[in-house]
Amino acid sequence: MRIDALTREPALPLSRLETHKAGESQGFAGILKSALLSVDNLQKEADQLTEAFVAGAPVEIHDVVLAAEKARLALDLTVSIRNKLVEAYQEIMRMQI
Repeated sequence: MRIDALTREPALPLSRLETHKAGESQGFAGILKSALLSVDNLQKEADQLTEAFVAGAPVEIHDVVLAAEKARLALDLTVSIRNKLVEAYQEIMRMQI
């Protein structure tokens, strides 16, 4: 993978920021599901590249490292968001009415 190919793609595609998809309203659960599937796909892609590299397929080492780092960062972000959500839920539960 060339570096210039990486700089052309946006950090977060605009299609993922939209709450309406093809005329349908996508709720919180749908957005959460698509985000988790995206993280899962990054993890699977990193695993496939690693297995291909170990098997001796013509895969560049920097592609393997890049895919693994993308997957790690996505998982770290997911865990941080989960922790913040749990923290917010616990704070709401502590509120007195």
